[in-house]
Amino acid sequence: MKTRAKKPASTSKPAPTSTDSKHVLPPSSPNPPHLFILPRNAGPEARILSLPHPVTSKSTRFFVDPEKGVYEFTRVAAPKKTCRSVLLAAEEALDDGEGYVLKEAEMFVATAIDGVLVLLPAFCTGEEWGTFYDRLFSSEDHEEDGEGGGRYAHLRSVFQASDAGKALEKKMETAMRAVCDVIEMGDETSLKLNTSKLAHLLYAKAQRMVSKGLPPSISEHFVRLPLEAPELSVKREDSTLSIVDEESPTTTTITASAEPEELKHLLRLRTALAYLCSNYIPASLVPQLQSHFNALVDFAPLDVRLAEIAKLKAEAVALRSLGDNISRKRRGEMDDEDSMQRAETKKRKKEEEDMKKKNVSAGVKRLGKVDTKGMKKMSSFFTKKS
Repeated sequence: MKTRAKKPASTSKPAPTSTDSKHVLPPSSPNPPHLFILPRNAGPEARILSLPHPVTSKSTRFFVDPEKGVYEFTRVAAPKKTCRSVLLAAEEALDDGEGYVLKEAEMFVATAIDGVLVLLPAFCTGEEWGTFYDRLFSSEDHEEDGEGGGRYAHLRSVFQASDAGKALEKKMETAMRAVCDVIEMGDETSLKLNTSKLAHLLYAKAQRMVSKGLPPSISEHFVRLPLEAPELSVKREDSTLSIVDEESPTTTTITASAEPEELKHLLRLRTALAYLCSNYIPASLVPQLQSHFNALVDFAPLDVRLAEIAKLKAEAVALRSLGDNISRKRRGEMDDEDSMQRAETKKRKKEEEDMKKKNVSAGVKRLGKVDTKGMKKMSSFFTKKS
């Protein structure tokens, strides 16, 4: 009698679980922190304030230290096409601690800025006279902000917080006096912006920038390239064009020559002034300042040379276009000649074949039409027997 045997117990052991689990990163923060590089040994009363930007008058972050002055934040970041990372750590760390990974390797560096440039938005609007305090902290200035003192309310809190703040207020008022017309009326001193004095201040700053040297990227793009005269000769493998004097049989070619150092200095100075105006001066003041700059320095030789270079570049473009057209035309002519030669060769071969066919006799033509399948060739009868 057959009985159904029980299924034997499974002897296989469970598969060991993997101990190497992947680490899951936490989700990115929607509001990540920013990295700020502040001045060393900043005072305890230093603050990050919201003040009007000199150009746009929009609320912008500034670092104000009553003991050292005002600083702007300059964004430093790697190009978008180049991936970069920044590691900040102590030289000797006793423990690992908890770090933070920033998605974008950028930092905001606090760089010193002249207080006059920060206060310009308060002095460039309107031509009426006013005291330093009224210009900055007038109750009628931007009442829509909902704050007493308007756009510079945060700065007033720094001025009134300590003796160092009061000293900073006196320092900034003295700086504004240097670029304003001053009228003493009893105990009050009224100020009014003088664009000529402001132009002298910016001109002195531009001279210092030129003496210390412009950044290489600015010098390359705004100084060397604009003063580089092009070559007016267009060289190709098949054609060479140059300017020929009608009265002289010689051929002349204009090449780039070294520009005088005076022209380079003028262009560096103009570049520095343009940089200051575009980054720190309200747009309404730039035309007035430009007329004062032209009175301080003569840019006429530079303008003449730049006009000559522009003319040479236009001629070079025209000659290059002409040379390309001639090269294309010659290539087209050569292609036409080659096609004509091929057609003539084909025609000649066809004529020779037709001539051969005409010279063949009628008997040979009839023999050529005979079916010779299965027949031996005539030469096979004259071969030696093996």
